Amino acid sequence: MNENPSVRLGASGWINPAWQGSFYPVDMPEDWHLTFFNTQFNCVYLDQSFWRNAHAEEWARWHADTHEMFLFLLEGDGPVPEELVGKALMIQPDDASILWFSRESSLRELATSLSAGAIGKPFYLISQDGDLGQIERVATLLEVMGLGL
Repeated sequence: MNENPSVRLGASGWINPAWQGSFYPVDMPEDWHLTFFNTQFNCVYLDQSFWRNAHAEEWARWHADTHEMFLFLLEGDGPVPEELVGKALMIQPDDASILWFSRESSLRELATSLSAGAIGKPFYLISQDGDLGQIERVATLLEVMGLGL
């Protein structure tokens, strides 16, 4: 994995009932999902209602359950919770560095957006709907463009 990846691939949250048995093994306990998720992605977008309702102990567990280059994109303003310092970035959903995609998104348009970006500018490709097929296609696009994770 790149030391400081300029393009990160993730999803809006790691909790997705449709992933049980297709992404997450059927018998995997739910409290292992983030650990597994972080082996496949290097970031996750968390909306305010999710992450602000967690407690400091949960944030500390999230920190411990993810590799050192994993990044939590926390919707909102203000300081990053102390338990997530070094692994989190406060960001708004309309931030230009987030490239949202879904199953209907055009890979050509994503490629154009990535190519047009400034060199070294970080981009976060975030799946809005968690469509595993499209996530796989986007990961392949990143590899083809030399931006593989």
